[in-house]
Order: sequence, then C-alpha cells, then structure tokens
Amino acid sequence: MGMKSRFFVPLCLSVAVFAAIALPKLGHKPSAPLAKPDGTMRQTASPWTGAADEFDTPGRDAKLQLPRVFHDLKIGQGSKVADIGAGGGWLTVRLGFQVGPKGVVYAEEILPKYTAYIEKRARLSGLSNVRTVLGTVTDPKLPAKTIDAAIILNAYHEFDQPLAVLAKVRAGLKSGGRLGIMERDDDGLRLEARRAYAQTGRILRRVTEKNDGNALTDDHRLALDVVRREGERAGFKFVSSRELGDDNYLAVFAAP
Repeated sequence: MGMKSRFFVPLCLSVAVFAAIALPKLGHKPSAPLAKPDGTMRQTASPWTGAADEFDTPGRDAKLQLPRVFHDLKIGQGSKVADIGAGGGWLTVRLGFQVGPKGVVYAEEILPKYTAYIEKRARLSGLSNVRTVLGTVTDPKLPAKTIDAAIILNAYHEFDQPLAVLAKVRAGLKSGGRLGIMERDDDGLRLEARRAYAQTGRILRRVTEKNDGNALTDDHRLALDVVRREGERAGFKFVSSRELGDDNYLAVFAAP
C-alpha cells in the first residue's frame, strides 16, 4: 500500500468517527424509541403545565359523555374514586357531585399549583368530599386497596413511566375496582379500528402493526390498542371500550 492509500484509510476512519459523534448533536434521532425504565417502548408527550382552567370549555361534558363513563366504571353515590392527573379539577368536581357526600374523590397531581387550585375549586363548589394528593411521576400515592374506580382523563399519554403508575393505581384499587383511561386518537385508520373493536372485540392487525414502536399519532394522542396492551401488562383485565365524542375514547379495565 502506497503513502496515499495509507493516508486515505485513516482519514476515512476519522471522518466516520467524527460523523458518528456529531450526528446526535445535529439532531439525529434513532429510528425506534428508547426503552423506558418500566419497559415500555413509545414516545411520551411533553407534560402539560398550562393554565389550570384551560380545559373548562363549553360542551366538554357532552363530548366526553360522562354519564356513560360513570356507568361503565360503576361510579355512583358513596363511591371512592381517584382522578389521576387531575389538572385543574374539571373532572374532580363532577366526580364530587356524582359520588355525593358519602363518597370520596382523591384528586392527584404532581404539581402543587394544581392541587392548590383544586382545593380552592372544590371549596367554591361546596364540595367537602375532595381530597387532593401530591403524587410523583411514578406513584399517585393512593391509599392501598381503597378505591372503587380511578379515571385518567387525557393524561395517560404524558406519563413517562406508565406501567409504574398503573401498578400503583392497581394497588390502590379494591379487587374488581375499575380503571378508566380516557384518551384521544384522531388518525382515521385508527378510528376505524377502534370502532370495529368496540363492535366486535377484534383489533385490526394492520393497525396493531402500524402502532408497534411508536404509538403516538402526534404529541397528545394515543392509540387504543396500545392503552389496552399496557393496561394488561400492568396486571389489569381489559373489560371494554367506548367511543366518545369527536376523537375521544374510554378504555375500561378491572383490577384483579
């Protein structure tokens, strides 16, 4: 090998090594999501930190079909329920009226500004059955084996370690207690699959394949089959799903 060739090979290797080091700094992204500590393989939306009343929008009650949601989760007078990722307490106060004075609502959030807002909101609503809980990103800090039902409304897609949270929710539920995960997914193909699943109990294979690896349609939506898969991995039994207004759906699970 001549001098030119010996020089050329090390130079190429140097360029390759430099490129490998530089790519991440240039915004290169891996083709598949990295595994999280709890073993899930999907993206997580950026945690919501907006105004506490951001979701107090007209018509939201009708769109989310809360009477049907409460029916599916068996939430009634005297129930002890948890609102996980409660935000500004929009759902919390509605749960408070649904369970009545003999029931309890545990409103869980990981940011003190939201728990403080919920306390004020419950007080102004005349509700004495709301208990705020300051949780962590992996533990909603629920009392063990106490809860009849738990709801996660449009927050599950933001959980950095969803299986860890679900394990703690399961520990807080009574045997047979219900978990409702309410999410959104506006991809047309997935909507078609969800509706077919709600009617037949079968998930379209093409959608399952499409969702492998990266389950988010965009930053704040999550496909039903992924929610079901993760719920079952956390030890829950999948019970049913329900189509709600617009692109919203409810997935219902039961604790063992």
